[in-house]
Amino acid sequence: MTIAVQLGPEAKVCELGVKNGESLRMWQSLFPLGEITGVDNDPASVFPPRAKKVIASQDNPVLAELGPFDLIVDDASHEGLLTREAFRILWPRVSPGGFYVVEDWFVGLERQRNDDAYDPKMLETIANFLTLLTKNGDCESVTYRYGLAILRRRA
Repeated sequence: MTIAVQLGPEAKVCELGVKNGESLRMWQSLFPLGEITGVDNDPASVFPPRAKKVIASQDNPVLAELGPFDLIVDDASHEGLLTREAFRILWPRVSPGGFYVVEDWFVGLERQRNDDAYDPKMLETIANFLTLLTKNGDCESVTYRYGLAILRRRA
């Protein structure tokens, strides 16, 4: 069963990293009765009508005031330290039974330099999600797919 079916048409969704707004439009079509929030640090990003617009970096503490959300998708910087901080701020804003997704995390493996070295911070961040799977923790599951890390909050 897909996340969209599990959450239903009224889901509250937040996406970090808006750019041209295509993903926000997709969320609006998947959740036609829901509330869609986009977060981007670039004021020139495109927010479709009806989407809530938040201009902030993904590590801005103001994000802790948003939500709660049924689905949060981090498709922003693809940098390990920023992804880790966004997760720290926003995981508590995921509703019970909801999802937190880090998209395209493999993009963050390569450094922004011209050498072939890898930045271990993104891989460390993604691998450390497994530590959330404790007996008394609030994370029900961590699933890895090509380019995706999908966490489900315990209901």
